[in-house]
Amino acid sequence: MVKINKLTILACALTLVGCVTPYSEAPTAKNFPATPQAKLQAASHWTIITNDLSQKIQADIDGKVTKDQAVFISTKNASPFNQAVVSELVASLVSNGYNVVKTPENTTKINVETQVLKFSANRLQARTVGIPTALAAGVWAISEFGISSTGVGAVATGLIGGAEALAYMNSDKASGSTPQTEIITNISVEDDNRYLAVSRGTYYISDTDKWLYQAVQTKDFNVRGSN
Repeated sequence: MVKINKLTILACALTLVGCVTPYSEAPTAKNFPATPQAKLQAASHWTIITNDLSQKIQADIDGKVTKDQAVFISTKNASPFNQAVVSELVASLVSNGYNVVKTPENTTKINVETQVLKFSANRLQARTVGIPTALAAGVWAISEFGISSTGVGAVATGLIGGAEALAYMNSDKASGSTPQTEIITNISVEDDNRYLAVSRGTYYISDTDKWLYQAVQTKDFNVRGSN
């Protein structure tokens, strides 16, 4: 009969559970499941996300705000981005028959707010899809996922080589490192007593473009005249 040492059993058990102790003084840091997040890099992207937020808002206020009611759209933060969002919202609502007015008295109000967040530098970027490996002439495989392609595929034949295959598979990923700067944009519809609808979106922005999303800062100077 084979005798198994208790220490051997304990060592095997720890190996199976990855040597993680059952108790800890603090919660173990864990990553969230990978999710995509758009990076705003052009004015046309502002139009795309504003149209999306506008459609969500209009779906939410259907039955709560009639098209005869006066609607006023404004923002407290007069950044270039927020001003563009307000203009796009005006255009979208007017084109859909809403009564958008220029003064706030006796209106249903739509407010645009953008919060700019700065995180730590050198955050890890998601891994790209493998390295294209030549299996044979005109046949490439993305080694990480075992994706191969022949004459009929997109990453196939002599028309598309290894570099082109890798670019194709990763074309949805923004270039460069993960930005430090993100924004949260909120569009809220409210009357004097309550919120009627809220639509929000979170996006990456280029760190060098942060000024486009922040209100212009003013500073007072004391000027002393000479006698």
